Amino acid sequence: MMSFVRRQFDAVIYGFIGPFAIAYIFPHFFMELEEKFICTFLKNSILNILGVIMLNLGGLLAIWCTIVMYKSKKASPSPFSQPKKLITKGPYKIVRHPMMWALHFVIIGQIFVNTSPFIIIWFLIWLRFSVIFVDKYEEPYLISVFGEDYLQYCLKTPRWIPFTGRIKSN
Repeated sequence: MMSFVRRQFDAVIYGFIGPFAIAYIFPHFFMELEEKFICTFLKNSILNILGVIMLNLGGLLAIWCTIVMYKSKKASPSPFSQPKKLITKGPYKIVRHPMMWALHFVIIGQIFVNTSPFIIIWFLIWLRFSVIFVDKYEEPYLISVFGEDYLQYCLKTPRWIPFTGRIKSN
C-alpha cells in the first residue's frame, strides 16, 4: 500500500514539474520576453480557434494515454515508476510516444492562441530535446526493461509519425 501511495505522490510531483513546466512555465517565460522586446504577431481569430482545438487535443490525448496506462495496472505516466508491462493499446498502438505528441499539441496550440514567435522558438527547442531524449534515453531504457518485446513493438509501431511504418533512429 505504501509503495502505491509513494508512486502516486511521485506522479503528481512529476506532473507539476515535468509537463507543467514544458507546457506552461516555459511558454509563459518566453511570452514575458516577448513583451519586453515588443515582439508579437497580430492576433487572428482563425488561429485562435485552431489553437484551442490543438490545446484540447493535447489534453485529451494525455488523458487517454494516462487512462490506458492506469487500466493496465502495470504502468504509470510517471518516470519514477518502473513499467512492468509494455503498453501497446490505445494511442500506443498508433505511435510509440503519444504523451510527447500530447505536449507537442499543447505547445502548438499555445503558439496559435498567443500568436507567439518566442513560443515557436521554445517549441523548436522542446522538439529537439524530445527527439534526443527518446533516442538516447527513453527507448534504450525500454529496450533494457522489455527486451525483445519492445524491439518487436518498434518494428510494428512508428516512433513519431502515425501510419508510416517503422521510423529509424535519428
